[in-house]
Amino acid sequence: MKRNLRTNKNSGMTLLEAIIAVSIFSIAAIILLQGFVTSGRINKKSNLYLEATSMAQNIMEEIKSKDFEEVALAFNYPIDYTTNPDQVRLSFLQPQEDKIKSRELGIKEIVYEGGEYKDIRLYENTGEDENKVTASVISTDNGRTYKFNPRETGENTSKYYFKITNAENLHETFDALIEFDGSKDSGYKKKTSSNKEEGKNDYLAPNIAKLDTKTNAFLIMERNWDAGAMKRLVELQLERAKNKWDESFTVWKDAIMKEETHFDEMGNPIIRPTSEEIAEYKEQHPEPQKLDVDEVYQHTRRTLYVHLSETGGIITAEAKYTLNANEYTKEGGSEFEKMSICPCQGEGNDSDKLPEGEICSCTYSSDYIPFYSSNADADLQNIYIFYYPNYNSQNSIKPLDEIIFENYVNYPVNLYVTKQRDESGEKPVPDSIQEMAYRMALTIREDPVNNKNENWNTNPGIYRAQTKLRTNLDYDISDFEKINERPQISQMTLTYQEADRDGSIGRKVKGVSAKNVVSYNGLDDKKATDRIYTAKVSIYKQGAAEKGFPSSELVVTLDGAKEN
Repeated sequence: MKRNLRTNKNSGMTLLEAIIAVSIFSIAAIILLQGFVTSGRINKKSNLYLEATSMAQNIMEEIKSKDFEEVALAFNYPIDYTTNPDQVRLSFLQPQEDKIKSRELGIKEIVYEGGEYKDIRLYENTGEDENKVTASVISTDNGRTYKFNPRETGENTSKYYFKITNAENLHETFDALIEFDGSKDSGYKKKTSSNKEEGKNDYLAPNIAKLDTKTNAFLIMERNWDAGAMKRLVELQLERAKNKWDESFTVWKDAIMKEETHFDEMGNPIIRPTSEEIAEYKEQHPEPQKLDVDEVYQHTRRTLYVHLSETGGIITAEAKYTLNANEYTKEGGSEFEKMSICPCQGEGNDSDKLPEGEICSCTYSSDYIPFYSSNADADLQNIYIFYYPNYNSQNSIKPLDEIIFENYVNYPVNLYVTKQRDESGEKPVPDSIQEMAYRMALTIREDPVNNKNENWNTNPGIYRAQTKLRTNLDYDISDFEKINERPQISQMTLTYQEADRDGSIGRKVKGVSAKNVVSYNGLDDKKATDRIYTAKVSIYKQGAAEKGFPSSELVVTLDGAKEN
């Protein structure tokens, strides 16, 4: 007999079902926990990087604010016992003063020998010979007084190393390695009496005669960029001015002729305008005369475009320029004696504001002309631009002189921009007042996004461009005889701007931030005692100093330069 099977709706889960449910839950839990752990690691790494970057910036700002000798003193004798008893010489470490005194936080100078970082030898007041001191300063009174002890021989010539250990920054603790390199290998060469021409303490203004054309590109702009173009613009302006004057004169005549008819004593109608009235009108509204070409040029906005491109491994540098005289108005002149009567409004022949068949009479743009092409056996290293400043350019917002360097291919190159003095006697040498008032705009455009630096502008203090800028636009060159006494001035509005090969313009930084991005440095002679060192601040994880600063412990590096 068959038994009827009935389903019990209140029956529980079977053992198999329970095992499957627990397994699924375990797998999901493991995945979620792994996600939390990964997220926590990412956040911790991000915080570590941000705090290390902050510390690197603090160190870089501190060493740039001091003379090099003061930096060396601060690392060899960190506590100032002179004017500020118990004061830490490195101000950003002041909150950790107690750790310094207890030697939990280390501040020392070191040397790099045989592939290892070693402690230096300070002066000891035991009558020993000062020649045995390897520290970069010698002090016989624990830092109250001192003298600089330069490294002039051996593998560490003009190289200096300092370290900070167990330094706190917010929630993290780091070790730091600070490196200065003023050696010949770093690109700097000390000027001496025997190498006065070739030596340099700073980035010396280049001597063209001693530079090859394989790795160096030269662009020399004459005082007048294009005399023919300026003459043509003035001639076109005169034609347009005369046409406009004729139109105005015709309108006036028509208005006079429509006035009530006048009669003479004989009752005959007087034909107007009379010769006397015409003469009076022309006296009050003189016919336009040709503008002075040189005067117009002195008030013309000059923009130089230098474009770098790469095709099949060949580097090409080409240049073009625009001359925009739209804002020139003759002082005391009539309404027709100004360049702005051109309908293009300063936008040139490509402007959609120009009526059909009209030609721009205020702006000229040249074609691109190549001035360098690399050879198969040499790569471009430096681009030199020489130009004569227009000292009427005194508006920092809209200067008359502008240079735009387009490096959309992100090619690594040193850009030298040098203003020149007129030694020919054709023009008066500029005085210091003109130098102080002169302003120009320099824009460097690259494509950082194409170099996988999408967020380059979020922290421009640590981002470095492929173009490195060297210029004398921060120096007064009016007095040729006092090269070593030239004061620093501020003539340049510097901009670093994002752009791509299509010419699309993006984000930008200006001023000090732009100088950091392009590794800006001065270009001029200096006193023989002055010197510039490349500076590098590297932040490592805590304990890295004891291991010899291995690269695996490196968190962040910040590059700069230090002038002494």
